[in-house]
Amino acid sequence: MSTRNNDHIYINAFNLISGIGPKKLYLIAKHFDAFEYAWKSTSRDLADAGFSKKLIQDIVNQRQNIDPATEFQKLQDSDIQITTIQDKYFPKNLKTITSPPFLLYVRGNLDALKSPSIAVVGSRKISDYGKHAISSIISDVARSGITIVSGLALGTDAQAHRQALESNGKTIAVLGGGIDDTTITPRSHINLAKQILDSGGTIISEYPIGSQPNRGTFPARNRIMAGLTDATVIIEATKKSGTLITASHAYKFGKKLFALPGSIFATNSAGPNMLIRDKNAIPLLCANDILNIFKNVLNSGQKSSGQACLSTTLAGNQKILYKTIKKHPEGVQINIISKQTKLDTSTISSELTMMEIDGIVKNIGNQTYILI
Repeated sequence: MSTRNNDHIYINAFNLISGIGPKKLYLIAKHFDAFEYAWKSTSRDLADAGFSKKLIQDIVNQRQNIDPATEFQKLQDSDIQITTIQDKYFPKNLKTITSPPFLLYVRGNLDALKSPSIAVVGSRKISDYGKHAISSIISDVARSGITIVSGLALGTDAQAHRQALESNGKTIAVLGGGIDDTTITPRSHINLAKQILDSGGTIISEYPIGSQPNRGTFPARNRIMAGLTDATVIIEATKKSGTLITASHAYKFGKKLFALPGSIFATNSAGPNMLIRDKNAIPLLCANDILNIFKNVLNSGQKSSGQACLSTTLAGNQKILYKTIKKHPEGVQINIISKQTKLDTSTISSELTMMEIDGIVKNIGNQTYILI
């Protein structure tokens, strides 16, 4: 496949035609010396390239109403760049996956696409437990220099992006529609999208500006998140959640897959628990679980606080309490802790106070404790 400097103009034009997706763009690149030639080709040329009669007619009809230069100017006016699989900025991780995208529309920092990264995805109806996990684990990962990738959706996605921003880290949003200001969805996250860009982050999509996301574009978006990153983290998901599509892609691509374990009675933990059982997902207990796979790319001084992995360093009663509370991810009361540890409540209260000061546990009310 070869390219010319102005090929992006015509690649974008072809991508505006309904019926043209990654496979057809690859077909054009394989058959024609340049996309400009393909755009100006005859129906016979398109037939020789392997296009069906219906698609050829669609191309002939639709390109009459598309001015490639005008459409490309719209991208420039919105500070949107194009990178294709033929370009140096196209993420290497994406080149090797099954059915890679042919092109990406990019706003923001192109260099972020080359950085070590993890995808963080989960339920749109994130629980307090999920929020605590993101604030205590993903914050450490972001501070360590790993880029946080998510989908800008409600719930887990937004929480992951915001935690990366609050930790002065980088984050990438992968969308299932256009990335121009008038199209970004959900509309309630326009300000979050701008914060991502202002912080040196990136917003990407394989869909042209003006494209509205739909049920079909989200699974395709999920494959990009799983393919772009070095590992995927599943925070929460029901048994039939779309989040598990991302996990499935990560598993198929041979990427590291982490899942946050949770209560067997919590609907939102059903998905992660199944991934741990059925897909050998790594139980996510602390930031170091993730950072260990990046030890060759991180600076020696970049380490997480590792508070959620303290069971190996705590001693005596605190170690016992840690292990007991760990069994109750949604919280456990002191009286239950006492029954399970055989420790008296005064000792438990004293030790938990010290552990709370050290930032290991948190009293969420009614003498109920969770790990931070």
